Amino acid sequence: MKKIDLHIHTLSTISDADFCFDIDILDSYVRTRKIDVIAITNHNLFNLEQYKTISSRLAYITVLPGIEINIGENCGHILVISSSANIQDFSQRCLEVQQKITQQHDYLSLDDFKQIFADLHRYLIIPHYEKKPSVDKRILRDLHDVIYCGEVSSVKKFIYCQKDNDDLTPVLFSDFRACRGNVSFPFQQTFLDIDEISINSIKLCLKDKSKVSLTESEGHSMFFALPDLKLSTGLNVIIGGRSSGKTYTLDQIYETYENIKYIKQFSLLERDPNKAEEEFTSKLNIQQSFIAKDYLSEFSDVVEDVKDISLTDNERKIEKYISSLLKHASECERSDAFSQCSLYAESEFQINDLNKLKDLIQAMEELLDSTQYKSIIEKHISRDILISLYEDLIRTHIYENELVLKKRWINELVSLIQSNLQSNTAATRIEDIDFYEIQINRAKIKKFEKIVNNLRMPRNIYRKELQGFILVAKTNTFNGAQELKNKCGKQVAFSDAFKSYNNPYEYLQKLKDINIEETTYYKYFMDVEFKILNQYGYPVSGGERAEFNLLQEINDALQYDLLLVDEPESSFDNLFLKERVNALLKSISQELPIVVVTHSSTVGASIKPDFMIYTKREITKLGIKYKRYSGVPSNRYLMSNDGETMLNIEATLDSLEAGEKAYKDRSEKYETLRSFEG
Repeated sequence: MKKIDLHIHTLSTISDADFCFDIDILDSYVRTRKIDVIAITNHNLFNLEQYKTISSRLAYITVLPGIEINIGENCGHILVISSSANIQDFSQRCLEVQQKITQQHDYLSLDDFKQIFADLHRYLIIPHYEKKPSVDKRILRDLHDVIYCGEVSSVKKFIYCQKDNDDLTPVLFSDFRACRGNVSFPFQQTFLDIDEISINSIKLCLKDKSKVSLTESEGHSMFFALPDLKLSTGLNVIIGGRSSGKTYTLDQIYETYENIKYIKQFSLLERDPNKAEEEFTSKLNIQQSFIAKDYLSEFSDVVEDVKDISLTDNERKIEKYISSLLKHASECERSDAFSQCSLYAESEFQINDLNKLKDLIQAMEELLDSTQYKSIIEKHISRDILISLYEDLIRTHIYENELVLKKRWINELVSLIQSNLQSNTAATRIEDIDFYEIQINRAKIKKFEKIVNNLRMPRNIYRKELQGFILVAKTNTFNGAQELKNKCGKQVAFSDAFKSYNNPYEYLQKLKDINIEETTYYKYFMDVEFKILNQYGYPVSGGERAEFNLLQEINDALQYDLLLVDEPESSFDNLFLKERVNALLKSISQELPIVVVTHSSTVGASIKPDFMIYTKREITKLGIKYKRYSGVPSNRYLMSNDGETMLNIEATLDSLEAGEKAYKDRSEKYETLRSFEG
């Protein structure tokens, strides 16, 4: 196994915060983390002389020349790594990149990228994949035959890509800046199952996900959380006595990583019931807002479509048209060469709206780019047909867009000619009017009122069960101006508007006279009520609020890369922990790594962790030392980093049962009580 880090910065560029490179720091990083292969990948440039200096200093490992390039309009990042044997040629090509990218938001087009590097098979090409700024998927599709892996930003994303056969082989690198004074070294590196180190051997290895991992020996199931601490990518439990270093370990992990969910000891315990209830209500309101926005998203489009329609203006246009028509007919004697010109009374071309066509093209792109549901899509329609349809839609858009541009040009020309003719004749010109648009607007208003009346019918729109709790949402009509004001949260008057509440179109026009954002009009047509109920269907109590908050906090961890939980038993009873918390933690551990600190057998043993760590405090001449023993729960022995072992049963009984004697005493007591059953 070889440990690699192919994403390291040694020069400050326009894409970096300023830093001063220190080769001693880079040397120390490589030695401390015991790395076998690195690549120097500065933003949009390659410095040959610096590379030679680094290679000479780090001659005990392989140092590969590389570059990190902005590619595509979204400035996604892509690593291009070369063999040292092609160093001169590679340096010249990187110089072309440097000449083209001189500002922070400059980028290479795909054509530029191909032109500069020519034979892409000579290089190891690694795009930002599940990492920002990611490379556009269309570019990934075009380069698929030269891309063997994708860089991810976290262990969670590494696990996800490893599991999905349609995803690229994931690699996790440090993105390390070797700057002066930096003594905190990352441990985001990747292990490859190779003996020989070369660009080709790395490529071959990356073709097989089973040969790529985050640890040297445990495969995909383990990763380094700290330099001296390996964890499972699933569920981990830390046990140990009081002040033995359990929370200290959690704090270390938290300070090391980004995007971590940390549920600290006692953090969810209600100390002030009134404040707790206010905070709970506030969270409910936020959740209610999200549900309402999701439910009313399509209705908001309807409101957006009709809010600018003015039936009054349409009637005024009709009146002006009829008036001009009558006046024109009564002024036949004023007809002259100018008024008799065909263009004088010519109507403008209708301009087609291409937004629907654009939406279709975007939908096709999403279908083609989808990896999660690729098998389902291709079950019903082949990829070749999708591509053919996509191409036809693009061709149609090009053709129709050309027509739009031509019509706009002609309309502008006709308008200019009509204006000149008008100034040279005394005859009244018949007003231009679009009867079709007026009739469409009337139909839209009628449909809008029907939709609103249907939408206001009470109905349940959301129901979700979460470990014994029931989350429900239902729709209601507003019963007064005060409710609208409460909904708005501003000191504005809704009384006049509410008088028209039962006339949807008129009500919408009155909302436009109130100082509220146009994008929020849809919120004031109906209300959404959100409640959290216990398993019996009643509103939750104070204690149940705390339980729900814990479950919600754990459930929200899916948005993060790692979840840390410190002694949940300090705030909650054993039955709740065993029946609800443990099940949820076990389920979520399938998606991201979880670390739970506990001294409770209800959590520590019943939860059935994938990996366990036992912490122990030792007093030495140098002061307090925290020692960690770890292993799989089924192992007889747990082992420390320095090779010491201890019996698993001893660590478990001491931490979770207060020792073997206490455990035996409780067992005897339970057996005595059980004997009464007979």
